[in-house]
This record gives sequence, C-alpha cells and structure tokens, in this order.
Amino acid sequence: MLLNLTLTLLFSLIFIFCSGSFVSPCIYKAVGERVVIQLGTGGLPADSHLTWTHNQMKVYEKRGSNFKTQDLPVDHDGSLILENIQKKQTGNYTGQVYNQDGKLIKETEEQICVQEPVPEPTVMVECVEKGADLTCSPVNISDVAVSWMKNGDRSDITRAVLHVSWSELKSGDAFSCTLSNRISTKSTRHVQPVCPNTGLRANEDEGKKEKEETSKDTNKKHGMPEKKLLFGFDMWWMLVILIGGASLLLILLVICVVCVCRCWRRNKRKAKEEAEFRLVSLMPDHTDQPDVPYMQKSESQRTSKSQRPLPPLPSPRGPPAVQPQ
Repeated sequence: MLLNLTLTLLFSLIFIFCSGSFVSPCIYKAVGERVVIQLGTGGLPADSHLTWTHNQMKVYEKRGSNFKTQDLPVDHDGSLILENIQKKQTGNYTGQVYNQDGKLIKETEEQICVQEPVPEPTVMVECVEKGADLTCSPVNISDVAVSWMKNGDRSDITRAVLHVSWSELKSGDAFSCTLSNRISTKSTRHVQPVCPNTGLRANEDEGKKEKEETSKDTNKKHGMPEKKLLFGFDMWWMLVILIGGASLLLILLVICVVCVCRCWRRNKRKAKEEAEFRLVSLMPDHTDQPDVPYMQKSESQRTSKSQRPLPPLPSPRGPPAVQPQ
C-alpha cells in the first residue's frame, strides 16, 4: 500500500511539472495590510522591460524609462507594492524582466489570498424539548472554521450548532466556541446552558425534592420530629441568628446613646465655663483703687459732727432753789 501511494505521488508530480501547471502555495494576507511582492535578488538592468500581471492581466509595464501601464506602484528594484490590500486583489501575481533583445532574464510568481479577520463570536442558547442547542454566531462565513470546547477540553464537533442533551450535561458544565481562519482566531467566553423549568435546573429541583421526601420518610420511620424551616433554613437556627442580631443592634444603640449624652454634658460644661470667664473679664478691678465716694462721705460726716452745739450740762442733784418773792 505504501508503495502504491509513493508511485501515485511521483506520477502526480511528474505530470504537474511536465504540464507546467504548477501553482505556488497561497500566501494569506489580512484585509488592509501592505504587501510587497519581491521581484528577486539584484536590481533591474538598464533599458530592461518589466511587466507585472494579476491573474494574467497587466497591472504594470515599463520599457526602459517609458511607462505603458502603471495601475499599481513598483519599487526601485522592481518589487510590486500593494497598499491597503482588499479581497478583490486575491489571485496570482507574475513579474517578468526582459533584456533589450526580448529575452526573459528574471521571473517571479506568487499566489496571494486575502481574507478578513474573523468577527467576535458569541454563543446563543436555545432551549429545546430534550436539551439545548448552542449556536456559534455569526454562522455561514466562508473560509472560517468552528471548534467547540467543553470545560476547557476541545471537542470533535466542528459544526456551528452544537446540540447538548440534558442527560449528557452536568451541573457547572461550560462551553465556548472558536472562529478561526488563516490570519486570525477569536474565542467566546464560557457559557453554562440553563433553561427555566426544564433540563438541568428541573432535574436539580426534582433531585432536591426527592432528597427532601426521602429524609422526611426516614424521620417518620425512626420517630424523629419533622424539621421546621424558616426561609429555607432550620427554624431554631434562624431564631438564634435573629435574636443574636437584635441583641447586637441593641448594644450598639445603647453605646451610641451614652456617647451622645457624654458629649452633650461635656459641651454644656464647657459653654458654662466660657460664660463665667467672659463675665469675670468684663467686671472692673477695685482692689487697688480707693473708695473716693466713701472717703468724701466720711469726711463730711465728721465735719458736720464738729459743728453741732454741745449738749447742756446736767444740773446738780437736789431740790431746785426757791427764789424769793
């Protein structure tokens, strides 16, 4: 088998070279790039005849110093320059140099393939009866390959739409898709497909209900009281949490009230001290000045006492003398 394959490949190569239909491999370029197709080593001979063709149509021709066709620019060494290349410029480019006698002295050929970078992909989830369809959007783009990854592992699926059944899906499974071509590659973020009331979420709810029913049956069999729930948790634990939280809030409230009262008393005492200090500073100082009005009054009183008449002398004891008639 290996011998047959080798012979087939050898005959194919002989046929290609004999027919002269050998095509160079495609060189992929992105839209908007600047592409330079080299003519070859060495410069152009004097009075040479240079031609460039794109898909067998002349885009440049120069004989000596005379230009016949100049649709595309050419460098001083004869290299063809493609500025801001577009998809319509995809194709085969051939450059040829002839001497004055019309003999071919140099030739080059390149196949240029121009592609646009792949767009930013997204994963769209559509819930179906038995699972979910994941679509890598946008779809139907030419020359773009699609690949899928599940939980970081590459999948063999290369279609744009990936169908996942709920029986194959586990909780926490994440999917992402990648779009790629010869010049760019872009991937989406991880997506977890979940559909309301169906699929994995429904299976999980059913599993929880089954576990709850099983635990209830077990408690009944063993004579254990049924647990009472509050907001989905054990009622006693919720009461303990609520009482502890209320106690903490009450303690914080008391601390705040005490702090406010202490600050209010301190401010009141400070305001009283400041008022007393201002009152004392406004009163005059009488410690060093004599009381002038008081001294004048005492002196006037002394003067008035010295000017008063003396009281009459008392008479001697005994009966009064009888005057003769």
